[in-house]
Amino acid sequence: MAEARLELVLSPGSTRGLFRHAAISARPRGRAVSFSFHGSADGALGNAGLAVVVESRRRRPVQRLVRSMPQDGGPWLPGAPMPELAEAQLETDTPDLDALTGAHGLGTGLVPQGLAAFSGRLSRGDAPNGPSVSLLAGTLRAISAEREVARVTLEGERLEVFRLAAALAADLPLSVPFTTLGEEARALAQGTTPRPLRLGAPSIPSHSTAGAAFSAIVSHLALAMLANAPAAHAGETPEGTHQTRVALRRLRSALSLFKEIAGDKGGAAAAGLMALANRLGPARDWDVLIGGRLAEVAAAFPDDPRIAALAAGARQKREEAYGRLRTALDAPGFRILALSLASLAASPPETGQTAEAFAARGLGKRLKRVLRHGEDIRPLPVEELHRIRIEAKRLRYAGEMFGPLFGRRKTRRFLSALAALQDGLGHLNDIAVATGLLAQITAEGEAGAFAAGVVEGWIAAKADGARETAFAAWEKFLAREIFWDG
Repeated sequence: MAEARLELVLSPGSTRGLFRHAAISARPRGRAVSFSFHGSADGALGNAGLAVVVESRRRRPVQRLVRSMPQDGGPWLPGAPMPELAEAQLETDTPDLDALTGAHGLGTGLVPQGLAAFSGRLSRGDAPNGPSVSLLAGTLRAISAEREVARVTLEGERLEVFRLAAALAADLPLSVPFTTLGEEARALAQGTTPRPLRLGAPSIPSHSTAGAAFSAIVSHLALAMLANAPAAHAGETPEGTHQTRVALRRLRSALSLFKEIAGDKGGAAAAGLMALANRLGPARDWDVLIGGRLAEVAAAFPDDPRIAALAAGARQKREEAYGRLRTALDAPGFRILALSLASLAASPPETGQTAEAFAARGLGKRLKRVLRHGEDIRPLPVEELHRIRIEAKRLRYAGEMFGPLFGRRKTRRFLSALAALQDGLGHLNDIAVATGLLAQITAEGEAGAFAAGVVEGWIAAKADGARETAFAAWEKFLAREIFWDG
């Protein structure tokens, strides 16, 4: 039976409820623990995504070299503990970096630098269905800052581990972390924000199998979604919501591409992603309208109370949309969704296909969907052009995922042409989206009608010529060489 070790982050204020939960109901065994995180004075260890952990013991301290950030192109499953790369005993609590780093391409002579120290308790217990449960809870301290932390590790048979995690996450603020404790220590010491394990588009190692490619893509995008979610929750700038939505859309695209591999669990995860998309979408739409065309109109009519009232109404609708988004991100469903994605990534079935062969087949299918509307799209109504835009976006996401497996130049040209097509067609959709949003805030009477009419007219003027731009982008796209052909 497959074994798994899953590390999750728990809100420090909820640690008392862990071992009292009905899924565990165990009296834990605990002991005091203390250890410190170290880097190198020249930053080489941190830049390489490494850290040294020194654990104080009664006899002789032990130092371990751990990976706190993924290697470029290296795998990292959601919820995976920091890998231990080397271990050595010490005479004192001062780390000996030469004993650990020489075999990892970092050379010798590195001067250690203390980052942060942890002190707290490690409690252990066993769930009735088998998995062992460990809770590390305490304080992480640097010279000028400190923070409470709590990490839960579940270990045992894979299916039981994820079942227990889901049961706990349904009642406790227990979630998949987007960074490691080692990276938190580095960031606390330097007064910076912890680096997320993953951001942006995923990449697939060369010579991968289709199953390994699926695992790499889902792992990367799930971690990217989790990394951007706090900024989306805060709603202080549009970027967090935008990037969370992009990661989510890429995930949905990946689950669709790998539908045969993902199976029923992939379908359940896709449904969860769709529910979250229904909260992210409105928040993002209001951000785009308020920060784009509505801001331009307000700048052009700075003293018009009717435009100011419309802008105030839009901001109120934005706050309402973000309130619904925050509720969704705080709900157990979001935590369980992340766990379901982690479970999918941890156990992809193998099909015997190479990633290149799988990619070529999937990309070919998506290209056919874009081209099925015919070579001449000029006569098509806006609704069908919108459908082409959606299918072009799905093809682009697939191309970004699989592009590194093929020639870079042809891939870059193809995706650039596809992006231009997507943008050109997107302008045609701006009026419809804006009209729907404005209808939600237009006040009764001439003042509201005037303000909405001004904004719609402004958007229409800006979109004038968008059809010709889109058609020109379509012609260029048709002329691009398929990068996965042959």
